Amino acid sequence: MTTRFPTILDALSDCLLDQEPEQENPRHRDILETYRDIQALDRRLRTAANTPPSGMSATEQLKQLTDLLVERLALGHVLTELLSSQCCCTAEEEEEGFLYCPSDVAPAGGILEQCLEVFADLGDPEAMASGDLVDMLRRLPGLAGGRWLFAELTQARLAQLLAPYDVQTRDITLPDGRRRKSYRRSALVSALRTYAH
Repeated sequence: MTTRFPTILDALSDCLLDQEPEQENPRHRDILETYRDIQALDRRLRTAANTPPSGMSATEQLKQLTDLLVERLALGHVLTELLSSQCCCTAEEEEEGFLYCPSDVAPAGGILEQCLEVFADLGDPEAMASGDLVDMLRRLPGLAGGRWLFAELTQARLAQLLAPYDVQTRDITLPDGRRRKSYRRSALVSALRTYAH
């Protein structure tokens, strides 16, 4: 489970020092979460590379390592972009308490509904490969989750946008025979019901 900011110790410290609690900056949170994801993937890669296959052929083990490596490289690229991007907000806007740039307002409906619209356009399949879903979402105008242009969406970025809703990919064999990291429609529907306001 991810530790949210502020922790209980931070809150206690603010109380004892009679200070106003600091507001979390989502841009900084993105950097932290991405770095933690990279560390977790690095551990999984080391384990997969150093553990003899159990009930898995050499080809399956190679595919597993390749999938992990591709995911790791994608997250590394996301982290590089996060670290190199400059905040477009002025100091005055930050002092006013803007946590996102004013232009970064997420479109109505949010990422969950937009993903479900893609599913609906394709006849509501039970699951869709992450890559296929991202390819379809890239055709949309505007910003995904108020962070990135849909045209620049990647699988790693989509995973970050859906993570707060506890929606994650699963290894699923699709109707066309491909076994891919995929999103289940039922998980998106359940998350929308849980988090809809």
